[in-house]
Amino acid sequence: MEYSNMRRFFIILCGWLALGGVVALAGTFPLTDGTKIVGTPESIVDKGVVFQFDSGDLSPRIDWERFTPDALRELMAEAKTDAQRTVLQPMIDNIPQDVAKRKEIVIKPVEPPFRPKSASGIVGLFGSPAGWFIILVLYGANLFAAYEVSIYRRQPMATVCGLAAIPFVGVLSPIIYGAMPTQRPPPEPVEAPAATAVEGAAAVAEGVSVTAEGAPAAAGEPGTEAASPSAPAKPAFPDPIVFARGEFSFNRRFFETKFAGFFRVIPSEAEKDLVLQITCSRGKFAGRRVMRITPNELYLQVFKGEASSEEMIPFGEISEVQIRHKDSV
Repeated sequence: MEYSNMRRFFIILCGWLALGGVVALAGTFPLTDGTKIVGTPESIVDKGVVFQFDSGDLSPRIDWERFTPDALRELMAEAKTDAQRTVLQPMIDNIPQDVAKRKEIVIKPVEPPFRPKSASGIVGLFGSPAGWFIILVLYGANLFAAYEVSIYRRQPMATVCGLAAIPFVGVLSPIIYGAMPTQRPPPEPVEAPAATAVEGAAAVAEGVSVTAEGAPAAAGEPGTEAASPSAPAKPAFPDPIVFARGEFSFNRRFFETKFAGFFRVIPSEAEKDLVLQITCSRGKFAGRRVMRITPNELYLQVFKGEASSEEMIPFGEISEVQIRHKDSV
């Protein structure tokens, strides 16, 4: 009886040991679709692997494309024969090696570039090409302002621009002359009618002579002779209409509104005996018609004897515009 119990215990122990060995041989093999196979590789050939589960059942043959690199390494460790290792070795060699860990990137502080020390303020302008460019631009702008002020206020251009050309203090020239009142040209002398000639002609008609001073003298008086009839008195023309720079802005709108009659090919009755006289830095130009006009200049038809020409006059050069009688120019 005791012998039979010992035998039964020995059989049970061998069964447990055999079962533990089978469980120990079983492995876990991850697949590329995320699943895992737990079993023992039973057949390893070129077409794939067949596994035996713990229950003793066999799995269908699994292709090599479904195994992950970790599963291939596990199969290589579980291979029992040289033939199995020969099948697995090419696939193990094709597994890419692990990429070495990259070194930690250390961000270093950025050092600002070296800036040369230079003077600041107005003195610093002379230390760079950009500063000299700004100074030249301001210098030219001051000269141009002096030129415009001399035309606007009718001041001597040479004096105003010459003072403006003085470095640093020249900026005061356009300011001072711009604050001065505009200089007006002196009035043109008007010729009085020749009253002496008229009286002399009347005296001749009455038989009375006239002295050099215009006083009547008796006929036959020694040292006097009868005066001959004089030429008729010069006709009086209307005063010109003057438009001076400073009082008016000379631009396209000004000429189109003030001198609309001078744009016609055939002048009207009011403008047929009038001419447009423009005074600019190049001289005086008198014409009867404005041929064309642009935003910056006008083109005046000027007569020179029997011929005519088209004179271009920029608005910036005009200092005065007059409307005069054609015979008074």
